[in-house]
Amino acid sequence: MRLRHSARGLVVDDQSRLLLYRFIAPGGGLTVWCPPGGGLEGDETPSEALARELDEEIGLRDYGAATHVWHEEIRDPAILPGWGGAINDYFLVPVATAFEPCGSLGREALAAELVEHFEWWSVDRLLSHSGREVFGPRDLPDRFARLVKDGPSSAPDRFVRSP
Repeated sequence: MRLRHSARGLVVDDQSRLLLYRFIAPGGGLTVWCPPGGGLEGDETPSEALARELDEEIGLRDYGAATHVWHEEIRDPAILPGWGGAINDYFLVPVATAFEPCGSLGREALAAELVEHFEWWSVDRLLSHSGREVFGPRDLPDRFARLVKDGPSSAPDRFVRSP
């Protein structure tokens, strides 16, 4: 089973707010809030892909050390046509203060990738969110609240999701 490998940045400001973008799945049936990032290209490592994606999507270039905190496997061919699912590696990327994302790809290119806009989310806002929109990963509010409360573990938290 071929899995698409992605790297995603949990970009967190000094007030423990998380930067997420709104993605509308093809066909418009599902709206997902997820951290910036995307697929590995060629022989990139997850860290190299993270650096490229953060530059392209939000314009973040100099962010210091990123800590690998989560490793997610999704074994479901329905989520990505042509793939058996996905692997998402999530990295904690602290920033001094919130900023207006302005990636090197530009707004039109991001819109072509179905990225609508970015917002900073507090833990309380994440935990109280209700509605039809979902998060990537689905349990992001609880996972992020634990990460803020307890800090990163010594090794990435590994989890698998199946249909």
